[in-house]
Amino acid sequence: MSGDAVVAIVGAGSMQFTQQVVSDLLRHPVTRDVHLRLMDVDPERLALAERLVARLQKETGATGRVEGSTDLTATLRDVDFVVHAIQVGGLDATERDFAVPARFGVRQTIGDTLGIGGISRSLRTIPAVLRIVDVLREAAPHAWFLNYTNPMATVMKAVAETHPDVVAVGLCHSAEHTARSLARYVEVPFDELEWLSAGVNHQAWVLRLEHRGQDLYPRLQEKATDPGVFALDPVRFELLARFGRFPTESSEHNAEYVPYFLPWDDEIDRLQIPVGEYLRRSRAGLAKWGRLREQVGEPGSLLVEPSPEYAPRIIRAAVSGEPLVFYGNVPNNGAIPNLPKDAVVEVPCVVDRRSILPTKVGPLPPGPRALNQQAINVQTLTVTAVLEQDLGLLRQAAYLDPMLSTRLRLREIDTLVDELLAAHRDWLPAGWVR
Repeated sequence: MSGDAVVAIVGAGSMQFTQQVVSDLLRHPVTRDVHLRLMDVDPERLALAERLVARLQKETGATGRVEGSTDLTATLRDVDFVVHAIQVGGLDATERDFAVPARFGVRQTIGDTLGIGGISRSLRTIPAVLRIVDVLREAAPHAWFLNYTNPMATVMKAVAETHPDVVAVGLCHSAEHTARSLARYVEVPFDELEWLSAGVNHQAWVLRLEHRGQDLYPRLQEKATDPGVFALDPVRFELLARFGRFPTESSEHNAEYVPYFLPWDDEIDRLQIPVGEYLRRSRAGLAKWGRLREQVGEPGSLLVEPSPEYAPRIIRAAVSGEPLVFYGNVPNNGAIPNLPKDAVVEVPCVVDRRSILPTKVGPLPPGPRALNQQAINVQTLTVTAVLEQDLGLLRQAAYLDPMLSTRLRLREIDTLVDELLAAHRDWLPAGWVR
């Protein structure tokens, strides 16, 4: 690969994401002049994304071609990298993911990965993603598929099962963001922190936390007794106290992955759990999109500060040959030997010019492994149900979800699943519509 690599952004109408990814690419001399192709199903959003990228190119002096299209095949033909970030159904579908379970007394905070929200999002997202990868395999069989779309584990498992020949990796910043938070908690500079995490996406675990060879877990556990520090990450500190390792996704996410917190009002109050947080975040995101739309037509800089996003770094490493280790979501294949081989896990990966190689991490501790296995059971049933359009397996996935099984009777879960299918019928394949 060379500096004139072709990079497609599918879902480019997500303007803030496109702004960040393109800014990161154009800031670096290795990728400044990449050929960019922008694709979105919404022509208005696509046109705005094109104008945004043109502004960013002008600011950085970049000279690479920029093309926008609503045609997926044209966008993907002979590309080298696909940065993939779609949201099927947008805010409307997300609101239904929250509203339907809420009628059954089921609370959620984010609802995009694990739990019934993750199951529901998988139903409408996996078929759309597989259609894109189908086109990619024909249009650019050598391309790398860099996925940001949630639910991460189910999407990547579906891709691995149906397109094992495609170089694909799921990207999530939670592990690195967690390490940066832990560095603040234990008062160690981040660039001096030595850390390792592994597990499933949004429920990986910091297995090693050191500074100059010293184990920092005792210091972290001591810091957790400080009310001021505890309040910064209360759910994760609760899980640390019980399971011995710190999970790599935020407290608001973790609150809905296990049945220990959201069913109880006093725990929600004590731990300050933001029920419905993703709805507020999504609505705020729409407002930010509106402001950015106005800024595109106004003078001033649109280039944003460099970020730790993985996709630009992966592209830069593949083009230049410079070494890169990042956290990716890939088929396990023994990287974590006490989790299923065909599960999708989040582990350190190495980039070379030809591929993305996961590293061997070793076994997880018993408690974290058990929680991960619980999540994997639901994910496996969900993916199989989606691929086979099997209502019975879909219901079984819901039966095994800990937040549902501790709140609802089996027949109530059946009704909840049926109501979600009805609510999302506009975004589902015809086989689900009854």
